[in-house]
Amino acid sequence: MMKKILSFGKNLAISVTVFLILLAITNWAAGVYMARKGGEKRHLLPAYEGEQDYAEAIFHDYHSIAHRYKPFAEWQMLPYQGKTLSINEQGLRTHIPPAGVSSKPVIRFFGGSTMWGEGSDDANTIPALVHQKLNAGTVINHGQLAYNSRQNLDALISMYAKGESADVVIFYDGVNDAAFLCPNEIQELPGHRLIPLFQKKIYGGARQFVLTVLSNLFTENIVLVMQYQRSKGANQPSHYDCQNTDKGKSVASMLVKNWEMAHELVTSRGGKFIAILQPVAYVGSPRLDHLELNAELGDNFRFVYDEVQKIINTQQQPWIYDYTQAFNGQEYIYIDFCHVTKSGNKIIADRLTDLLLQE
Repeated sequence: MMKKILSFGKNLAISVTVFLILLAITNWAAGVYMARKGGEKRHLLPAYEGEQDYAEAIFHDYHSIAHRYKPFAEWQMLPYQGKTLSINEQGLRTHIPPAGVSSKPVIRFFGGSTMWGEGSDDANTIPALVHQKLNAGTVINHGQLAYNSRQNLDALISMYAKGESADVVIFYDGVNDAAFLCPNEIQELPGHRLIPLFQKKIYGGARQFVLTVLSNLFTENIVLVMQYQRSKGANQPSHYDCQNTDKGKSVASMLVKNWEMAHELVTSRGGKFIAILQPVAYVGSPRLDHLELNAELGDNFRFVYDEVQKIINTQQQPWIYDYTQAFNGQEYIYIDFCHVTKSGNKIIADRLTDLLLQE
């Protein structure tokens, strides 16, 4: 009897081990499949025609950066030096300033990845292009990937708390407030993109840690493949909950209120504050025949942006500018729903430079 039990236990252990090995291999294969399906291909878009090799280097550097925890704003880039990308010890993207310029005025740009310059090299970010055209002063790019208006406000407060100053502060917002607060997994505002991840990784406890390890080994990529295949079907459940909801109105309202608080901080210290409602592919009439965009996200974007525009039109604040129509036309500018080529950055930089010179 004992021999039968031991034999059964041995066979069961072998069967479970073989099953787990096969599951791990399947999970690995699913990861390879998803990497091929979802790998970086933006350098092949017509917006980069004639310079696709250099664009590939831009995205290689982009995918090579890492992040660290940043108090209050939550995350910030680690220093990095690549062919097309330079991140200094403060976690800020840098550019080579024009030769012989004065140190004043100090102009600080805040925003997410669009201000940071995803899709462009150091010389063709919005702050770098403004600096070239102004040919004066100190220009600092505080943009960080996925930052929304609240995180930019926190970064601005930290800047002043450290005793730093600014003659001009520019906030370039809208995309990340809608894109990363409208997903239905974000249940409380204000918030940011990584709330679900932080809840699991930091506050999930030992049980969640074990589940995460097991998922990474055996099921994560398999689930991603299943979700990918399911997403191509019809009648998918909604992933966003801003359209025609109080949440969508709150996202819009908080965006403008964050601008108002930033305006008060800057102007009370003798500086000039400018807020820009940034362009997004879902608003206006840009050329998009080269892209496949998420229609549901677009509906949520249009609702939030419409609410923001209502507030702007009602308040008539002279320091808020609506740039949502900046990329209308037939030129290939967008490389996804919000990021653009250096041509798009130049359009915004030219507008901002003219605005700064008028002020």
